[in-house]
Amino acid sequence: MPKRETDWFRGIAAVMVVLSHYAEWWSWFTPTEGNAEMFRLALTKLGVYGVDIFFLFSGYSMVKSLGRERIYGLFIWKRVKNVYIPYFVVVGTIELLSGGFSSARDFINFVTGYDYWYMFVLFLFYIGFIVVYTVAGGKAPRVFIFCAFTYFMSDAFYQRGMHDFWYVSNIAFALGVIAGEYEESFIKILDKAWLFISAALAVSMVFVVKWGLDDGSGIGENLARYRLQFQIGATVVWTLLILIMAAKCRIKEKVFAFLGKSSLYIYLTHTYIFMGCVNSLELSYVWRFAVSALLTVAVSLLCSRLIAAAWNAGSKERLGNGESL
Repeated sequence: MPKRETDWFRGIAAVMVVLSHYAEWWSWFTPTEGNAEMFRLALTKLGVYGVDIFFLFSGYSMVKSLGRERIYGLFIWKRVKNVYIPYFVVVGTIELLSGGFSSARDFINFVTGYDYWYMFVLFLFYIGFIVVYTVAGGKAPRVFIFCAFTYFMSDAFYQRGMHDFWYVSNIAFALGVIAGEYEESFIKILDKAWLFISAALAVSMVFVVKWGLDDGSGIGENLARYRLQFQIGATVVWTLLILIMAAKCRIKEKVFAFLGKSSLYIYLTHTYIFMGCVNSLELSYVWRFAVSALLTVAVSLLCSRLIAAAWNAGSKERLGNGESL
């Protein structure tokens, strides 16, 4: 999959997550009812499906980056360099601007990404992937063990009452790993039946959307106990649709691809920019959201460029030292 198209999907996911948060904060400023409330509710649901996209492509890219080799140092360093260090720098700066750390617990939460639940789970997936792919050999054993790891980790979160709806996105990471390992088989199936599969998934999404906007009430009292299973089903349907789009569509739109290059920074900065910078301004809530969105893109692009420039400068310095030796 070309990187530009991967960036396009990540840009879409970033916008979905930001819109879902803005929709939640919308209710702080003005009551909504009727169609306006239905629209606001629909926007709040977007974030979960945006996270599905992030996890899907993260799992896929882990497999494709590794190839058929065992885990090696450079593979781990790339994860640290591309994800953890940007998180550490950006969120560390936000924490310092917000008053710093008041306790050791606050610092531990920061280091582990605990307060940014997506980052916390992503780091756990990275660790789990590295461990599984270090100790296990062969495609099928790796996939089976990693899926088991995903299940037990997710169940542990659920038993602790931790965001049961959001954590259903965990399955998308495992599906990304499966798609990466069995990509050739997946493509062969799609070559024969992608139109039929797409149609079936699209019809399923109609029911998913209706159920989601009814907040589960449309499934009936007797089935309400299976709410989590419906949520998992929604994630699977949506994730498979995204996989088919990624396999069959050649997307030339550039705006979302541009945003996708800075999607990590958009996720990390958008809450602070709204809460800590813009929300205190004497503006209508519409303008607060608009200004926050523009500032988020500008700051995210700046962070991306600065960190990339720092890495490039470091690489040139190491190269220069090597040449001089």
